[in-house]
Amino acid sequence: MKYILLLTLFCLSLSQCNSVKVSVITPNPPVKRLAIVRNDKTFMSEMEPEIVKQVKAMGIVTELVDAPPLDNSYYMTYTANWSWDLAMYLRYFQASLHQGPILVNSVDYKTSGLDLNKFGHTDNKIRPLLHQLILGEKLVRRK
Repeated sequence: MKYILLLTLFCLSLSQCNSVKVSVITPNPPVKRLAIVRNDKTFMSEMEPEIVKQVKAMGIVTELVDAPPLDNSYYMTYTANWSWDLAMYLRYFQASLHQGPILVNSVDYKTSGLDLNKFGHTDNKIRPLLHQLILGEKLVRRK
């Protein structure tokens, strides 16, 4: 009986433990220009250039700024954390799209546990999130 309980707990620990939360306040906002607010606390030097690259690939003119613009233009804030589990992986990513003082959309990505999908390139993990955040495209969940 003890072994069945241990086997059950082991199997549960292998289950996928990631979550994606999208808060769509304004579907498909007409973003042509986007200011991306720098975040020096992400501690991963490739993160900011990857975000800029992916936003530019959407056909949006980007500008890196140190603080949110004071006018009514669109800007994005983000944060990200990594963890170590035999390799570095993106553990948490959060991004928010604002138009002036108004929150337009936000996305959250979290992974933990023994979910093997947590490994892989960061660009592939944040691409669908940024598309959902900025373009309003629906996320396609992998099974």
